[in-house]
Amino acid sequence: MKSARWHELEFRHLEYAIAIKNHQGFLQAAMALELDQGFLSRQIKRLESRLGFQLFDRTTRPLGLTEAGQAFLTRAEQIIEQTKKAVDVAKEAQSGQWGRLDVGINTSIANSKLPEIIQTFREQFSNVNLVLHELASYVQIEWLQNHQIDVGFFHKHNLQNVIEEDSDLFLDTLVISESLVLVLPEKHPLAKKKYISLIELDGKNFILPPHTLLHGLRAQIDQLCISASCKPIVIQEAAWMTTVLSLVAGNMGVSLLPANVKNLQRAGVIYRDIKEPSPALEIVAVRKAENNSAIVRNFLSVVENLSGS
Repeated sequence: MKSARWHELEFRHLEYAIAIKNHQGFLQAAMALELDQGFLSRQIKRLESRLGFQLFDRTTRPLGLTEAGQAFLTRAEQIIEQTKKAVDVAKEAQSGQWGRLDVGINTSIANSKLPEIIQTFREQFSNVNLVLHELASYVQIEWLQNHQIDVGFFHKHNLQNVIEEDSDLFLDTLVISESLVLVLPEKHPLAKKKYISLIELDGKNFILPPHTLLHGLRAQIDQLCISASCKPIVIQEAAWMTTVLSLVAGNMGVSLLPANVKNLQRAGVIYRDIKEPSPALEIVAVRKAENNSAIVRNFLSVVENLSGS
C-alpha cells in the first residue's frame, strides 16, 4: 500500500471532502462550495492519491464512503472544528479576552475602588485569569520593574523618586483623588468636634508613616503640619494602616491617614476631617510604559471608566 504523504495535505482539501460527504455527492457539494464540479473531482482525486486510499465509494448512489474514508473524515471533521476553535481562541487572546493578568494591590485600593474594578473586569473578561498580589507600594514598584506584575495600585507620591530618575519608565491612570483625615482615639477630648484644626494638636503624640518607606506621604503630612503651625511629637512610626489604627485605638496617639481608611471599621477609633486644606492624594494604576498588552489595555480601560463614578 502506498504510504500517505500527510505532510502535503491541505485544509481546503479536507473541507472539500467533508462537503462531499455531507451532501452525498460531487454535484451538490460543488454547488454548495460554488466550485466547478470537474475541479472539485480533480482535487479529491489528488487528496486520495496523497492519502494512499480512496475516500468515496463511487459505485453507490447516493455517494457513499469507504471504510477508510469514514474513519478518516470523522477525525478530519474534528481537526477542522478544533482548528477553527484554536483560531477563535487566538483571536480572543490577541484582543485581551484570554490570558493572565498579575495586579499588585495594597490597603488603599482595597479600601476604595478595588471591589468595583474586580467585579466589572471579571464580568467583561471572564476568561482572563486575574491574579492579585498584596504588596507594599515600594515592592510593587520593584515588581513592575522586574515584570513580576503587570499593573500596580498605590498612591502616586510613591512614584516620585522613580519618576525623577526616569520619567518615561512608568505610566499611570488616576483612580481616585482623596484627602487626609485625622484618626483619633474614640474617647479623645476633641472627638465631639466634626472638624478639627491641626493647631489644636500641637505638641501632641502622633503615629505617622515612616520617612524610609513612605517618604512622599510623610513629606506631605510634615508640610501640612508646618503650614498649620502644628509640631507633632512622633512617638511611633508605622507603615500599615491596620497597625496605625491599633496604636491609635490603644490611646498611644493620633494620626493623619488617607481618607480611604474610613472604610476600615476599627473599634476604638474615630475619623474627623481637618479644617486646613489637605493635599490631594492620588491613587493610581501604574504599568511599565513598555507593557502595552491587550489585557493590560482592557484592564486600564475598566479602571478609567470607573474612576469618575
